[in-house]
Amino acid sequence: MGRAAFAFVVLVLSLCGAHAADPSYIGPADIDLTTLLAPAPAPDSAITREDVRVLLDLQAVRTPEMVAMANADVPRTLSRFSEVTGTDLSPARAPVANAVFDKVGSDAAAIMALAKNHWKRTRPYLAFPEVKVAVPPEATFSYPSGHAAFGMETAILLAQMLPEKAEALFARGIQFGFERAIAGVHYPSDVEAGRQAGIAIIAVMMNSPKFQTDFAAARTELRGLLGLPELPQVAAPPLAPALPAASPAPAR
Repeated sequence: MGRAAFAFVVLVLSLCGAHAADPSYIGPADIDLTTLLAPAPAPDSAITREDVRVLLDLQAVRTPEMVAMANADVPRTLSRFSEVTGTDLSPARAPVANAVFDKVGSDAAAIMALAKNHWKRTRPYLAFPEVKVAVPPEATFSYPSGHAAFGMETAILLAQMLPEKAEALFARGIQFGFERAIAGVHYPSDVEAGRQAGIAIIAVMMNSPKFQTDFAAARTELRGLLGLPELPQVAAPPLAPALPAASPAPAR
């Protein structure tokens, strides 16, 4: 094994080891979505009524191809962005990037779970029986959409790594979330809040030194897979100043 190959193996093992020993870049103490997002629309609100109208319109026009794509995108994995990047993003092919994105996803899911449990918005197909789901139903609350957050988070990070493909990556990230409305498992307002949540989570995460180090390694790997030259900047630029840590929620 040559020196370059050996160094890459060491990098992969160190990242995977760090993923197991230190699972977080940020956590719920670093960002409180309940103070950043609008409250979930009430069941009898004008927003919910409009949400349901849109869902029924989408339901009337969704095609087998749309349903197949929504089902294929149920797993929140980096490999679902392979086609738009132009290379295989499976764990076997891109182990460093997958370790980073898995950690990002785990952190985001913990943050999103608190917001979902705070607002407890019922899924549309449970509240409105005329809404028919086209993907497996979910056991969690509806607002905000975790899939929409994941799509935006992944698009932002991949666009920082591969700015040459930024427009297509953001289109794919938006599609990833909107499919949840097409499939009837989320209201459109859930999807919009999920996108906003994803942006906020990444804005805070980019201020983590550990994330910056891992991001740079993943970017090097992906650009190498595509035969692209390394970018001069070694880390992801913060999207915004770091948000203050969330205050503990008052006792209820």
